[in-house]
Amino acid sequence: MAKINYTKIAKQLKVMAEPKRLKIINLLSNANGEMCATEILKEFRVSQPTLSHDMKALVDGKFVISRREGQKTYYTLNPDTIFDLQTAISGICNEDINL
Repeated sequence: MAKINYTKIAKQLKVMAEPKRLKIINLLSNANGEMCATEILKEFRVSQPTLSHDMKALVDGKFVISRREGQKTYYTLNPDTIFDLQTAISGICNEDINL
């Protein structure tokens, strides 16, 4: 069994522990491909700087991949990070729960 990096998992969960960020992840997971920041902004009642802060946290946490094209930024979900976190949480639950 692979060693569990609890510090890394805790940092990832901290990034996701914000309802708006979870909604962004959900929005991107249901998108066909990538979404422009202005498209994401239309889904939320927040300012552009607030959205930028959340997107930076998601990109830094490797949940989202960003790409610039001219003045626009496009975002896609990073399925590898999502899968790794799901696997890690399953490993923790299977390791620590004795039912």
